[in-house]
Amino acid sequence: MNDDNLLIFLTNDDGFKSEGFDFLKKISKYISKNIWSFAPKENQSAKSHAITINKNINVKMINYKEYIVTGTPSDCVILGLEKLKHSLKENMLLISGINQGVNLGYDLLYSGTVAAAREGALNGIKSVAISIDNKNKLAEWSGVECYVPKILDLYIKTKLSNNFFLNINLPNIEKKKIKGIKIVSLGDRKPGKLKKINNNYYTMPSERNISKTAKPNEDEYELKKGYITITIHDRTNLVVNYKDILKLKKIFRKKFE
Repeated sequence: MNDDNLLIFLTNDDGFKSEGFDFLKKISKYISKNIWSFAPKENQSAKSHAITINKNINVKMINYKEYIVTGTPSDCVILGLEKLKHSLKENMLLISGINQGVNLGYDLLYSGTVAAAREGALNGIKSVAISIDNKNKLAEWSGVECYVPKILDLYIKTKLSNNFFLNINLPNIEKKKIKGIKIVSLGDRKPGKLKKINNNYYTMPSERNISKTAKPNEDEYELKKGYITITIHDRTNLVVNYKDILKLKKIFRKKFE
Protein backbone atom coordinates (compact mmCIF):
# COMPACT_ATOMS: atom_id res chain seq x y z
CA MET A 1 0.00 0.00 0.00
CA ASN A 2 2.90 2.36 0.75
CA ASP A 3 3.81 4.57 -2.24
CA ASP A 4 6.31 7.36 -1.55
CA ASN A 5 5.73 8.77 -5.06
CA LEU A 6 2.33 9.85 -3.75
CA LEU A 7 2.31 13.24 -2.01
CA ILE A 8 -0.21 13.36 0.83
CA PHE A 9 -1.52 16.84 1.67
CA LEU A 10 -3.06 17.02 5.16
CA THR A 11 -5.28 19.76 6.53
CA ASN A 12 -8.27 20.18 8.88
CA ASP A 13 -10.51 22.74 10.55
CA ASP A 14 -9.96 21.86 14.23
CA GLY A 15 -6.46 23.35 14.21
CA PHE A 16 -2.97 21.87 14.03
CA LYS A 17 -2.97 20.75 17.67
CA SER A 18 -6.08 18.57 17.46
CA GLU A 19 -6.05 14.89 18.41
CA GLY A 20 -7.75 13.94 15.16
CA PHE A 21 -5.07 15.65 13.10
CA ASP A 22 -2.32 13.84 15.00
CA PHE A 23 -4.01 10.51 14.32
CA LEU A 24 -4.43 11.38 10.65
CA LYS A 25 -0.68 11.93 10.42
CA LYS A 26 -0.15 8.48 11.92
CA ILE A 27 -2.38 6.52 9.55
CA SER A 28 -1.25 8.52 6.49
CA LYS A 29 2.19 6.96 6.93
CA TYR A 30 0.65 3.58 6.03
CA ILE A 31 0.06 4.99 2.54
CA SER A 32 3.09 7.21 1.90
CA LYS A 33 5.98 8.75 3.82
CA ASN A 34 5.83 11.86 1.63
CA ILE A 35 3.46 13.84 3.87
CA TRP A 36 2.97 17.60 3.97
CA SER A 37 0.58 19.33 6.37
CA PHE A 38 -0.96 22.80 6.23
CA ALA A 39 -3.35 23.30 9.13
CA PRO A 40 -5.05 26.33 10.71
CA LYS A 41 -3.34 27.93 13.67
CA GLU A 42 -6.70 28.20 15.46
CA ASN A 43 -9.95 26.24 15.37
CA GLN A 44 -11.90 27.08 12.20
CA SER A 45 -14.97 24.88 12.61
CA ALA A 46 -18.08 25.88 10.62
CA LYS A 47 -16.13 28.35 8.48
CA SER A 48 -17.42 26.55 5.39
CA HIS A 49 -15.56 27.58 2.21
CA ALA A 50 -14.56 31.02 3.48
CA ILE A 51 -11.28 32.51 2.28
CA THR A 52 -9.34 35.44 3.68
CA ILE A 53 -9.27 38.43 1.32
CA ASN A 54 -7.50 41.78 1.54
CA LYS A 55 -5.64 40.68 4.68
CA ASN A 56 -2.22 39.17 5.16
CA ILE A 57 -2.08 35.43 5.85
CA ASN A 58 0.88 34.07 7.76
CA VAL A 59 2.30 30.68 6.82
CA LYS A 60 4.87 29.34 9.29
CA MET A 61 6.88 26.12 9.12
CA ILE A 62 6.88 24.44 12.55
CA ASN A 63 8.55 21.19 11.52
CA TYR A 64 9.89 19.70 8.30
CA LYS A 65 6.95 19.66 5.83
CA GLU A 66 4.58 20.91 8.56
CA TYR A 67 3.05 24.41 8.37
CA ILE A 68 0.49 26.40 10.32
CA VAL A 69 -1.68 29.00 8.59
CA THR A 70 -3.47 32.00 10.11
CA GLY A 71 -6.55 31.41 8.01
CA THR A 72 -9.41 29.12 7.12
CA PRO A 73 -9.23 25.51 5.88
CA SER A 74 -9.68 26.73 2.31
CA ASP A 75 -6.83 29.21 2.86
CA CYS A 76 -4.69 26.29 4.05
CA VAL A 77 -5.28 24.42 0.79
CA ILE A 78 -4.68 27.47 -1.40
CA LEU A 79 -1.48 28.45 0.45
CA GLY A 80 -0.30 24.85 0.63
CA LEU A 81 -0.69 24.39 -3.11
CA GLU A 82 1.32 27.55 -3.65
CA LYS A 83 4.14 26.01 -1.60
CA LEU A 84 3.81 22.77 -3.56
CA LYS A 85 3.33 24.36 -6.99
CA HIS A 86 6.19 22.38 -8.51
CA SER A 87 4.59 19.06 -7.52
CA LEU A 88 2.27 17.16 -9.85
CA LYS A 89 -1.35 17.36 -8.74
CA GLU A 90 -2.10 13.96 -10.24
CA ASN A 91 0.35 12.50 -7.70
CA MET A 92 -1.41 14.09 -4.71
CA LEU A 93 -4.04 12.95 -2.23
CA LEU A 94 -5.59 15.64 -0.04
CA ILE A 95 -7.06 14.47 3.28
CA SER A 96 -8.98 16.84 5.54
CA GLY A 97 -9.66 15.81 9.14
CA ILE A 98 -10.00 13.86 11.21
CA ASN A 99 -12.85 16.05 12.41
CA GLN A 100 -14.01 15.25 15.92
CA GLY A 101 -17.73 15.47 15.35
CA VAL A 102 -19.71 14.17 12.37
CA ASN A 103 -20.36 15.95 9.07
CA LEU A 104 -23.68 14.64 7.80
CA GLY A 105 -26.52 15.99 5.68
CA TYR A 106 -26.59 19.78 5.47
CA ASP A 107 -23.51 19.96 7.72
CA LEU A 108 -21.53 19.75 4.48
CA LEU A 109 -22.61 23.28 3.56
CA TYR A 110 -21.10 24.69 6.76
CA SER A 111 -18.15 22.40 7.45
CA GLY A 112 -14.59 23.69 7.14
CA THR A 113 -13.39 20.08 7.03
CA VAL A 114 -15.49 19.35 3.97
CA ALA A 115 -14.68 22.71 2.36
CA ALA A 116 -10.96 21.87 2.40
CA ALA A 117 -11.67 18.64 0.49
CA ARG A 118 -13.88 20.56 -1.93
CA GLU A 119 -11.08 23.09 -2.49
CA GLY A 120 -8.75 20.21 -3.27
CA ALA A 121 -11.21 18.83 -5.83
CA LEU A 122 -11.59 22.29 -7.35
CA ASN A 123 -7.85 22.14 -8.01
CA GLY A 124 -8.03 18.71 -9.64
CA ILE A 125 -6.70 16.73 -6.66
CA LYS A 126 -8.13 13.51 -5.25
CA SER A 127 -9.61 14.71 -1.97
CA VAL A 128 -11.26 13.23 1.12
CA ALA A 129 -12.92 14.64 4.24
CA ILE A 130 -12.96 12.38 7.32
CA SER A 131 -14.95 12.76 10.55
CA ILE A 132 -15.60 10.64 13.64
CA ASP A 133 -18.69 10.80 15.86
CA ASN A 134 -16.93 11.68 19.11
CA LYS A 135 -17.63 15.30 19.95
CA ASN A 136 -17.15 15.74 23.71
CA LYS A 137 -16.28 12.03 24.07
CA LEU A 138 -13.10 9.99 24.11
CA ALA A 139 -12.25 8.89 20.58
CA GLU A 140 -12.07 5.20 19.68
CA TRP A 141 -9.45 5.16 16.93
CA SER A 142 -9.19 1.42 16.23
CA GLY A 143 -11.86 1.51 13.50
CA VAL A 144 -10.21 4.50 11.85
CA GLU A 145 -6.84 2.78 11.81
CA CYS A 146 -8.29 -0.41 10.36
CA TYR A 147 -10.69 0.89 7.71
CA VAL A 148 -9.58 4.34 6.54
CA PRO A 149 -6.30 3.20 4.89
CA LYS A 150 -8.28 0.57 2.96
CA ILE A 151 -10.76 3.17 1.73
CA LEU A 152 -7.98 5.56 0.73
CA ASP A 153 -6.03 2.82 -1.05
CA LEU A 154 -9.03 1.96 -3.21
CA TYR A 155 -9.71 5.63 -3.94
CA ILE A 156 -6.09 6.23 -4.97
CA LYS A 157 -6.27 3.35 -7.43
CA THR A 158 -9.43 4.56 -9.20
CA LYS A 159 -8.67 5.92 -12.67
CA LEU A 160 -11.47 8.45 -12.94
CA SER A 161 -11.45 12.24 -13.04
CA ASN A 162 -10.72 14.18 -9.85
CA ASN A 163 -13.81 16.35 -10.18
CA PHE A 164 -15.38 14.98 -7.00
CA PHE A 165 -14.44 14.22 -3.40
CA LEU A 166 -15.35 11.73 -0.67
CA ASN A 167 -16.95 12.52 2.69
CA ILE A 168 -16.36 9.76 5.25
CA ASN A 169 -17.96 9.47 8.69
CA LEU A 170 -17.02 6.83 11.26
CA PRO A 171 -18.98 5.72 14.32
CA ASN A 172 -17.14 6.15 17.60
CA ILE A 173 -17.09 2.44 18.45
CA GLU A 174 -14.50 -0.32 18.65
CA LYS A 175 -13.28 -1.83 15.38
CA LYS A 176 -14.93 -5.18 16.11
CA LYS A 177 -18.33 -3.50 16.51
CA ILE A 178 -18.25 -1.71 13.14
CA LYS A 179 -20.68 -3.49 10.81
CA GLY A 180 -18.99 -2.45 7.57
CA ILE A 181 -18.79 0.36 5.03
CA LYS A 182 -21.76 1.78 3.11
CA ILE A 183 -21.95 4.16 0.16
CA VAL A 184 -24.96 6.28 1.07
CA SER A 185 -26.93 9.42 0.28
CA LEU A 186 -27.03 12.62 2.31
CA GLY A 187 -29.83 12.89 4.82
CA ASP A 188 -31.69 16.00 5.97
CA ARG A 189 -29.60 16.71 9.07
CA LYS A 190 -29.65 20.44 9.82
CA PRO A 191 -27.64 22.72 12.14
CA GLY A 192 -28.65 22.79 15.80
CA LYS A 193 -31.43 25.11 16.94
CA LEU A 194 -30.54 28.51 18.32
CA LYS A 195 -30.54 28.77 22.09
CA LYS A 196 -31.48 32.10 23.60
CA ILE A 197 -29.21 33.36 26.37
CA ASN A 198 -30.96 36.71 26.88
CA ASN A 199 -32.49 39.44 24.73
CA ASN A 200 -29.14 40.21 23.11
CA TYR A 201 -27.31 36.89 22.97
CA TYR A 202 -27.90 33.52 21.33
CA THR A 203 -25.74 30.45 20.89
CA MET A 204 -25.65 27.88 18.09
CA PRO A 205 -24.78 24.38 19.38
CA SER A 206 -22.28 22.42 17.31
CA GLU A 207 -23.73 19.01 18.13
CA ARG A 208 -27.24 17.55 18.21
CA ASN A 209 -28.85 14.14 18.31
CA ILE A 210 -29.18 11.96 15.23
CA SER A 211 -32.53 12.74 13.60
CA LYS A 212 -35.32 10.26 14.27
CA THR A 213 -36.57 10.82 10.72
CA ALA A 214 -33.35 9.53 9.14
CA LYS A 215 -34.03 6.84 6.53
CA PRO A 216 -32.20 3.68 5.43
CA ASN A 217 -29.36 4.36 2.98
CA GLU A 218 -28.91 7.88 4.36
CA ASP A 219 -25.71 8.88 6.13
CA GLU A 220 -27.30 9.63 9.52
CA TYR A 221 -29.28 6.40 9.61
CA GLU A 222 -26.48 4.04 8.62
CA LEU A 223 -23.90 5.72 10.89
CA LYS A 224 -26.23 5.24 13.84
CA LYS A 225 -26.54 1.54 12.91
CA GLY A 226 -22.77 1.15 13.24
CA TYR A 227 -21.61 1.54 9.63
CA ILE A 228 -18.87 3.72 8.22
CA THR A 229 -20.61 5.96 5.69
CA ILE A 230 -19.21 7.39 2.48
CA THR A 231 -20.92 10.02 0.36
CA ILE A 232 -19.48 11.10 -3.01
CA HIS A 233 -19.79 14.73 -4.10
CA ASP A 234 -19.22 16.77 -7.20
CA ARG A 235 -16.80 19.63 -6.59
CA THR A 236 -19.37 22.33 -7.47
CA ASN A 237 -23.08 22.71 -8.04
CA LEU A 238 -22.34 23.97 -11.54
CA VAL A 239 -20.29 21.20 -13.13
CA VAL A 240 -21.82 17.79 -12.47
CA ASN A 241 -20.13 14.65 -13.77
CA TYR A 242 -22.68 12.00 -12.79
CA LYS A 243 -21.09 9.36 -14.99
CA ASP A 244 -17.84 9.28 -13.01
CA ILE A 245 -19.66 9.49 -9.67
CA LEU A 246 -21.79 6.48 -10.58
CA LYS A 247 -18.69 4.57 -11.66
CA LEU A 248 -16.97 5.34 -8.37
CA LYS A 249 -20.02 4.27 -6.36
CA LYS A 250 -20.06 0.98 -8.25
CA ILE A 251 -16.36 0.38 -7.54
CA PHE A 252 -16.75 1.09 -3.82
CA ARG A 253 -19.94 -0.96 -3.43
CA LYS A 254 -18.35 -3.95 -5.17
CA LYS A 255 -15.42 -3.76 -2.74
CA PHE A 256 -17.07 -2.90 0.55
CA GLU A 257 -20.78 -3.82 0.48
